[in-house]
Amino acid sequence: MKSILFSFCLLGATAALAQTQMTNTTKDWISSNGMSLHPAGIIWSVASGEKASVIGETYLDTVWAKGNVKFYTSVQPIGGNPVDSIVGLALRYNVHFDELEVMLGTYKDVKAVESSRIKNFTLEKNGKSVLFVNTKEYAAEKPAKGFYEVLVPGKVQLLLNQRTSVRKPTYNPAMDIGDKHERITMNNEYYLVRNGKLSKLSPNKKGLLTAMGDQADEMSRYLKSNDLDLKNKNDLIRVFEFYNSRL
Repeated sequence: MKSILFSFCLLGATAALAQTQMTNTTKDWISSNGMSLHPAGIIWSVASGEKASVIGETYLDTVWAKGNVKFYTSVQPIGGNPVDSIVGLALRYNVHFDELEVMLGTYKDVKAVESSRIKNFTLEKNGKSVLFVNTKEYAAEKPAKGFYEVLVPGKVQLLLNQRTSVRKPTYNPAMDIGDKHERITMNNEYYLVRNGKLSKLSPNKKGLLTAMGDQADEMSRYLKSNDLDLKNKNDLIRVFEFYNSRL
């Protein structure tokens, strides 16, 4: 992560599109709190996605969405009260560089916050608020990086962690063959949380029935009677919603 370069300065911020437009409440909040921070309150850096030249998927979603951010540590605006969150701004998550991009004014005014500073954030998608929780919030033997998207809340939660893998250039200049580009692909890893304990989930019939052993017969009938692709996020959500309804 690059060194932090910019002060937390949000005065006069407006979104470029209607769906990402900042609320009047947020603008009033920014104005009243000043949002000009002393050096200890610096959180912004240059967005890595603005500088990098890569081929492939790097964003959770390239479309900006209105959302809220909650930080681990409060920052102290000059002349205002400490704040630990920002609300109603245009956001998008760069999975590859593990940073949340924030549009302060226009598409030419984009800054980023490293994930280690963020406890959670939400994005508005299709009329719903989607929660992303820092992986540090869940105890694990081998912690994942970034955030877990909470796909299904409830007694047994379904979480999704998305990470990227990189294929290095294979170009051989002497023979003039191979690929000159660094290529990035997105990978999905699913987890479940039961009684506060996190475990990795294999998105197949065997993995699900093992995880749902207390309802194995019922879940087996459900999977058999429904045409589901267990590698599809929406179908997995259906399975876990049904499972939680049986608990």
